[in-house]
Amino acid sequence: MKNRPITPPIRKHRLANGLTVLHQRNPLSRAFCVGVWTRTGSRDEREGEEGLCHFLEHMLFKGTGRRTAFEISQEIEKIGGSLDAFTTKETMCVHAQVLEDQRAVAFDLIGDMLSNSAFLDEHVKLEQQVVLQEISDVMDAPDDLIHELFASAVFPRHPLGRPILGYPESVSSFTHHDVARFAGRVFKTPNLVVAVYGNLPTRELLDSCARLFDLPTGPVRLNQPRLQRFVPERKAVRKKLLQQHVCMGNRTCSYLEDGRFPLMLLTTLVGGGMSSRLFQRIREEMGLAYSVYTYADHGRDTGLVATYMAVQPRSARRAIAAVVEEFERVRSGDVSREELTDTKRQLKGRILLGLETSAARMSRMARNELYYGRQIDEREILRRIDAVTLADLHEMASRTLRIDDLAVVTLGPSAAGLDLTRTT
Repeated sequence: MKNRPITPPIRKHRLANGLTVLHQRNPLSRAFCVGVWTRTGSRDEREGEEGLCHFLEHMLFKGTGRRTAFEISQEIEKIGGSLDAFTTKETMCVHAQVLEDQRAVAFDLIGDMLSNSAFLDEHVKLEQQVVLQEISDVMDAPDDLIHELFASAVFPRHPLGRPILGYPESVSSFTHHDVARFAGRVFKTPNLVVAVYGNLPTRELLDSCARLFDLPTGPVRLNQPRLQRFVPERKAVRKKLLQQHVCMGNRTCSYLEDGRFPLMLLTTLVGGGMSSRLFQRIREEMGLAYSVYTYADHGRDTGLVATYMAVQPRSARRAIAAVVEEFERVRSGDVSREELTDTKRQLKGRILLGLETSAARMSRMARNELYYGRQIDEREILRRIDAVTLADLHEMASRTLRIDDLAVVTLGPSAAGLDLTRTT
């Protein structure tokens, strides 16, 4: 069997202007991926700015002092590359993937977009219609909307409970000055991380970053309202639908806490695949849902864990009762050593397979820097997963799946099943 190529180290550079640059060479192919990440996201918007971070992401593609919107898309696509962006509650990212001999195009495009976007009034008005349509799409997609309703119930009156897209009222109010001011606040070199997965000389990389990301320096003020004490909410949002969408869960640990490792295993065991407890019980045994799964979403100071399913309205009470029963089984310690071992293998395999693209490698090194301030390689992650014991899993389940602490949000024509004490 041929030897696998040695994974090149990740190099970290800090430029004189405060910009952080990460670089890892690609030993496998000519694929080249560069992403520029902010240390702030939609949760750092101020009152009245709801959706402005995501709106700024859209406006970056609408034209600069050197390029029209069409020229931006044409320039990247005529070399076979791709250019995209996304916004989360913790960050925003603009990234490009090209062949390594076209890397200068990727750097130049992203640098131009971040430092020279025009934010013209007519483009702001046009993009408002696009984002309002995007919001309408979510409102018409109950399997998306339910997660926003659930986050709002877990983090009431807090930016983490607001939709990343914002509200129609806030988006409709944005002006050229709002977008430009927010860009000036966010696009400061200490607030940015440039992550590159691909082959180029270090001097070329650093010179390109210093020249193309010549942005203002200075501190970035985060919006950090205090989290209120969690009070589990139970609510039914009535809407004429063919299915009842259900989300139930709890607040949980941040991505900085060691509890994330037993939580990763817990969510995988409970609802992380076709062999999970809930998939087997709710779909395979009872035939109540096509889709049922459990997930965790972490922030820098807190997080949430949730179980989602969509069922026939008349089956909602029965399905919720079955989920509660599975939660109670796991909380009571009904997990064998063999099941935990199988879950570890499943999770580790998923993590390793998830690193098989250049974009995934680029994203992982950026997130490690943003979240932890250091690189955590997959071997450390695998060791931490292997170190989780049945006692660790039981302790996390006892905290996370306690029935009295579960928030429950349903969306559909029924309000049945909200009283969990009557479903067991």
